Amino acid sequence: MTAAARLLETLAQWGIEHVFCCPGTSEIPVLDALAARRGGPEFVLTTHEAISVSMADGYARASGRIGVAYLHTNVGVANGLAHLYAAQVARSSVAILAGIKGTATLPHRALTTSPRLLETAAPYVGHAWQNLRAEDLLEDVSRTLWHTTVIPEQPAILTIPQDHLAAEPGVAPPVRWGARQGPAAEAVRHASALLDAARRPVLVAGSDVARRGAETDLARLAERLGAPVFVESRRDLERWSFRTDHPLYAGLFEPRAPMLAEADLLVLAGMPTPLEFSAEVAALPSGVPILHLSEDAAEPGRRYVPAGAVVGDTVAALRGVAEGVRAPSRGEWPARVLKNSADRHARWAAEVPLDGEFSAAVAMRTLADVIGGERLLVLDAVTSTLPLLRFLQRTRADSLFATASGSLGWGMGAAAGVAMARRERVLAVVGDGVVQFGVPAFWTVARYRLPVTYLVVNNGKYQAVVAGMRKSGGERGEYPLTDISGVEIAALATAFGIKAVTVDGVAGLRAALAEDPGPEDGPRLIEVRVNDQLWQ
Repeated sequence: MTAAARLLETLAQWGIEHVFCCPGTSEIPVLDALAARRGGPEFVLTTHEAISVSMADGYARASGRIGVAYLHTNVGVANGLAHLYAAQVARSSVAILAGIKGTATLPHRALTTSPRLLETAAPYVGHAWQNLRAEDLLEDVSRTLWHTTVIPEQPAILTIPQDHLAAEPGVAPPVRWGARQGPAAEAVRHASALLDAARRPVLVAGSDVARRGAETDLARLAERLGAPVFVESRRDLERWSFRTDHPLYAGLFEPRAPMLAEADLLVLAGMPTPLEFSAEVAALPSGVPILHLSEDAAEPGRRYVPAGAVVGDTVAALRGVAEGVRAPSRGEWPARVLKNSADRHARWAAEVPLDGEFSAAVAMRTLADVIGGERLLVLDAVTSTLPLLRFLQRTRADSLFATASGSLGWGMGAAAGVAMARRERVLAVVGDGVVQFGVPAFWTVARYRLPVTYLVVNNGKYQAVVAGMRKSGGERGEYPLTDISGVEIAALATAFGIKAVTVDGVAGLRAALAEDPGPEDGPRLIEVRVNDQLWQ
């Protein structure tokens, strides 16, 4: 039995159900093994490596398992790097297997070879290795998979020479998984004391709360404290981690909100340090002490020195801290924060009337109103994402996936991966620029009849660049290199065999959303043509 055939067995032993692949000639031994094999894993064909990686990422997030992408040589890895970065930012368990040319060609200037391939991928992974001996291949594969499960999770990459796949393999090691680590008791006691002393605490629910299924634990801590709970800011959001119908839900975290400046303790619960957009824009409210609960020991203190830090499993940390607090009275503080949140929501509703001009914000408010809190969502709509999040309801745990990477096109493939993991219809809200980066996803969702509905917000612009130019120089007559209009997106989807419709108003959007195809009905696309009015 060849190493390629044993590799497929090893993947199956690890419970890998799907491998997302855009193959080349270096993968011929694997393709031969696939043709002869009965049973999993299923190799899912994509027509671009960026889609392979984003599908693996979406699948990993939604399934809680390892997402595997098999890429072709240096060119395939290069094509997948942008979305590998998205997986890294989201701490997604993504394993990249990259087929490379045979070892005899590697020292030379051979086609699709690079002497520094692993260095190219290294900034975006936690583990990078090249298989050096055929007899070690199965061990290297298992080690690569295992590294994606080590907390804090990170992607990993293994390059595999073509000739090693055709050789005799060694013995596959047993399957092993990364273990969760409990927090230090002293750190938990210190955190509880900080919360006991605080009179105006605020909690921010991070993506690890959803990742570990800890929403109930966070709610219990909030209720014991009587503390308002915000969800991570739009810039940091990877998963939605707190129910919007909970009495203590206070909305999206916005660092410059005046009310937050009054807090005397800010609890970052199950999240990394917030991402900086620029050094001039504060990622957290100035002068407010921080209590940081993180699974990554490198995060507390990365940008802001915390008053306290608890490093360890999110569930254990939340439960330990909650058990240690004495539930002191918070006076009128929670009510004031929640009243402020309600006032902001009312102001937003007044600023975005449903009978106003059909802007992206009006479309997003309409969408939020129609879909309710249970729909499975993938968001990659750039400037339209913030308006949607401001009006969105979420009552279903771990049902929203987004990206903070800035890697356009991610949502196209990620939605397909989420659909394969959850086996239900996914609504992917994406921008027109995102579609142009992710067109190859159309082929895969059509071929496999995946239950994805793409809702494309089409304003004909790179609106984020326009917004940045306005902030830097005020209103101006022209915004160079931002006009991406002219593509009939619904027609483009139709060319791939996807049922598509174009709408240009609230009534049309409501009608299109009212259609509720089942998982067996394959992909759909709704092109929503809006004006270029930006509301942030």
